[in-house]
Amino acid sequence: MFGKIKSTIIGGESIRLHLLRNFIIAILIPSLIICLVGIRIISYHVLRQAQEHVVADLKMAREIYNSQLNQLTGRLRLLSECPAFIEDVLSRDHKAIQGKLSASLREEGLDTLTLIDPQGRVVARGSNPSFSGDMVLKDPFVARALKEKRPISATQIVGEEELRKEGLYERAKMNIIPTPRAKIKKGGVLTSGMMLKSAVPLFNAKEEFLGVLVGGILLNRNFSIVDKIKETVFESKVGGTATIFQDDVRIATNVLHKDGTRAIGTRVSQEVYEAVVEQGKKWIAEAFVVNDWYITAYEPIYDLQKKIIGILYVGILKRPYTLLLWKTILIFLGTALLGILIVVYVSIRAAHYISDPLMKIAKVARKISNGDYQQRAEIDREDEIGYLAKTLNQMTDKLLSAQESLKNWNKELEQKVKEATEEVKRMERQLCQSEKLASLGKLAAGVAHEINNPLTGVLTIASLMLEDLPEDDPRREDVETIVRETMRCRKIVRGLLDFARQSPPERKPANINQIIENTLQLLQNQIAINNIQVQKELASGLPDIWVDVDQIQQVLVNITLNAIEAMSAKGGELTIRSYLFQDGFIAIDITDTGVGIAMEDIKHLFDPFYTTKQSGTGLGLAISYGIVQRHGGRIKVHSHFGKGTTFTVILPIDLTDGQQDESNERQS
Repeated sequence: MFGKIKSTIIGGESIRLHLLRNFIIAILIPSLIICLVGIRIISYHVLRQAQEHVVADLKMAREIYNSQLNQLTGRLRLLSECPAFIEDVLSRDHKAIQGKLSASLREEGLDTLTLIDPQGRVVARGSNPSFSGDMVLKDPFVARALKEKRPISATQIVGEEELRKEGLYERAKMNIIPTPRAKIKKGGVLTSGMMLKSAVPLFNAKEEFLGVLVGGILLNRNFSIVDKIKETVFESKVGGTATIFQDDVRIATNVLHKDGTRAIGTRVSQEVYEAVVEQGKKWIAEAFVVNDWYITAYEPIYDLQKKIIGILYVGILKRPYTLLLWKTILIFLGTALLGILIVVYVSIRAAHYISDPLMKIAKVARKISNGDYQQRAEIDREDEIGYLAKTLNQMTDKLLSAQESLKNWNKELEQKVKEATEEVKRMERQLCQSEKLASLGKLAAGVAHEINNPLTGVLTIASLMLEDLPEDDPRREDVETIVRETMRCRKIVRGLLDFARQSPPERKPANINQIIENTLQLLQNQIAINNIQVQKELASGLPDIWVDVDQIQQVLVNITLNAIEAMSAKGGELTIRSYLFQDGFIAIDITDTGVGIAMEDIKHLFDPFYTTKQSGTGLGLAISYGIVQRHGGRIKVHSHFGKGTTFTVILPIDLTDGQQDESNERQS
């Protein structure tokens, strides 16, 4: 291929070899540097992306953990505001008090529920009726609740004595398993427990302080929180885990031993313990967890006195990211090697086409220098330049061919870069949607916390009124409506929170036309006030569909209210149709003659918090979209700006296999 390496004209190095050597040096050194830098960049970004994900997961886990405390406080508030219970406390009816505490403890899923009088003496324990009358002022949590006379919630370490009083000692007690890489290598026995505790004050009608209700949920061997974190945060991700530590001991976890059992009783690694417990810092890094390497995030858990008493942890297996890293590096190196080979091949061809015409000229010069004067170039300067031009043109043709190959390769590379860029943009959009949903979750938690209290008051008063009204009282139907609609409001608030956490709907067979009729009945006042004519085109004989009736009614209410608002200026016509969309699906069209929707707004309609109304929150259509999506359906929008809009809700008639399994599990 190379021909003669040494020049036969001047006895020196061939120009072909000189060109090849310089081409290869110019290619290999930059390529080697690019490969090394590329591998480092890929490694950094893959691991950093994993760490960013786990940091976001830790924030969501903390929200779930805190929501458990908030829910605990809410449950105690319901009992503390119950007039019947307050009346029992005022009358000192110990039997009635004990009965209500025991019933509430079972119904609310609590581990402890204790009534303490203003002097710090236990009136009754729901978990241990036989033990009461003891003073608990030494408990800093109780002392603070009695002093401040306001709701308090926190995580607290509970000693052996209190655990025995509450009948929880055997559940909290666990053997500490010696763990590799732990700060304390030996085992032992954990005799204390970690508990979510909440206290709410009791007042009579005259706002006189009657004592406090203290409730708690023992975290030792309680896997509901960690499993909820895994289900909510990691969804279907393989290797996602969560753990609650008491000091450095796992008391609730879904990290598993090799035999498939939960790794409770094992310890956290020394480096994590020193950073989180001793220094109070977050730990975001790779860590050895029980028997494997994870990409982890830890943060401290504080008690009421801001003392670090435990650790909250989330993590994902490092192994899948390592495999992804190596796969990416191999693809990168393979692409780089292919590029180098192509360039080397093109360089060899270029060297040939540069040196060949020069060799021809050199041969003529050599014959002339040997005395063969007949070997003259029978051409003048113009002929000589013409010959060189011809040779140059031949070389140029070959270089153009090589250049075309490089352009094709460059186009392929640009296409791959474009595809990779689109993938990155898609991932960014998904991350943005996750952040929006996280924000929606925070809002939903706040709404549930703030609205449930007044709703509870309305429901309690209405229920008491209903009990006092005789069966033939004409006001009874109105009071029943208040109770029923208040319960539905509470369920709507809970549905908003479920949407943010992507909770599955509670499906049952229902007639879609009846749901539509109920929706219009509910909105009849708004329809009449806004001078709107309703046209119903409901197909007869439609089969029942498996839906959560309240959620689907909420979807129809949200869309219908938007249609009413779009026509509120001068009235209009609202048309609702139901029909078979295609095999296995039913569709509902809601058409208005309102102002329509601008094209630039349609693509954002279902984004949380996006609204074009001054008083809107931007949640209605986002919630509706999530509900329909979880039902396996979809929403379509068709609008003419200035003429009107049609929303089409498409729902499956039957459950899929996976949905049927979920429904059966909920019904069982």
